[in-house]
Amino acid sequence: MKRVLLYIAVLLLVLACSARAQSSEGGEEDPFKNDPFFSKPLQEFFQKSGSSEDSTASVTGQRTMKRQIRHLNQEGIDFEDFLEAGPYNSSLLYSRYPNLPMIHFNRVNGLFLGLEQERMQWYGDNWLFDIPNIQTHGLIGYSFAQEDWNYSVGLEKLFGRNKYVMIGAEYHNAAATDDHWRVGLTETTVTSFFAGYDYLDYYKQKGFGTYLLLRTKRFFEGGVSFNDSRYSSLQKRTNWALFGAGDRYRTNPPIDFVSGTPVDTLDISSLTFAGSFNPKRLLISRFFTFSLNGMVEIGDPGISRSDATYTKYTGELKTYLNFEPGGVLKYRLKMGSITGEAPNFKEFQLGGLGSLRALPYKSYTGNPGGIDHFANQMILSTAEVQFGSPDYGDSDWIDFDDFYLSFFLDSGWANYSAELAESNAPFTDFGAFTFSDLRHNGGIGIGSSLLRLELAWDLNETSRAPVLWLRLNPTF
Repeated sequence: MKRVLLYIAVLLLVLACSARAQSSEGGEEDPFKNDPFFSKPLQEFFQKSGSSEDSTASVTGQRTMKRQIRHLNQEGIDFEDFLEAGPYNSSLLYSRYPNLPMIHFNRVNGLFLGLEQERMQWYGDNWLFDIPNIQTHGLIGYSFAQEDWNYSVGLEKLFGRNKYVMIGAEYHNAAATDDHWRVGLTETTVTSFFAGYDYLDYYKQKGFGTYLLLRTKRFFEGGVSFNDSRYSSLQKRTNWALFGAGDRYRTNPPIDFVSGTPVDTLDISSLTFAGSFNPKRLLISRFFTFSLNGMVEIGDPGISRSDATYTKYTGELKTYLNFEPGGVLKYRLKMGSITGEAPNFKEFQLGGLGSLRALPYKSYTGNPGGIDHFANQMILSTAEVQFGSPDYGDSDWIDFDDFYLSFFLDSGWANYSAELAESNAPFTDFGAFTFSDLRHNGGIGIGSSLLRLELAWDLNETSRAPVLWLRLNPTF
């Protein structure tokens, strides 16, 4: 208990140092414009100093920093592009490539220090080539636990007068995760470094990819990506945490199992289509908005050799309703289906942070006792009602800078269907699902989007003890 209190005290101290700054700045005119802190040093390093343009840029940079700090409390440590844009503020295809932050800490890499220029940014910079509409990006970093260098290098070309079309290519050899939707990547660095809790699973991705992105002025972004990569398992390399003795870290699982035997290397070529409506959650009306995302990943599209043949379908709906001053109903529906035989790290697992909060992490796989297959069908529903001080300057929505109270209900279903594994139709065997199959977790939370305590109960087994979480991001 003392360690938990010490951990919370340290977090409060860190967060107090970045207390919100009041600013009269409005939002960005273009919602697709990201301006994270870590994108600046590389740009400024190659700029000439001493000009009036630099003075103007400095003032603009100060205003941007104030805006970012203000939104840090509102959107958490990951969901606002405060440090990096990352997978949360970029195209859905971003995480088809290595997606860990350039500075992070986890159980496989230990301390990782790097320098990165991010991919898929509609407002990049020409820091390497002074050619209009050409953007370079890449990563160079070192994992002290793996004693290994990670790197990537890529090039992008923007087309059109409005620059709403992008073609890019990248070669990479770096660690990645498919679990970024469960818990924030920077949030995981904080909990791993301070307390020894790492809620993601990792693998090494080496190969190349090409992609085409398209967007409209405000509401739509889509694209297609071809990837040809070798995926390799990573081993847990550290038990260290600043506070707390003992080994709290889970074993990092292999990328696949065959007949109960771990498979540590797979060559997979894939073609992925993705589309988003309103990914920046702009208000559709004064009191309501929603976003809709969808992705289809075709493993072994016949373009290159692949060790796995499958098609993975995922979709997500998020809605936000301001039903009274300071009261918001948030709802997320996430669904997925996989035809063919996908490797384990591509299949579905529910439980724990980001899904069913009262269940053990990734404990609900739909295939009890089996490790060769996890779920190839999944439904996840999350409803949250939040009450807090209204922000009267923003149409009576909650002022997420302040503390608020939330009540939530997590509902989920996962299943492995042998019939679906032999089919090409994503809805095969979904008729077997009934609402009585859903597992339900309910709970209460208090805090802000940047620092919040949540208490969750398993409503299917009420005799189980509740689970306490400390969050540094909104749930979604």
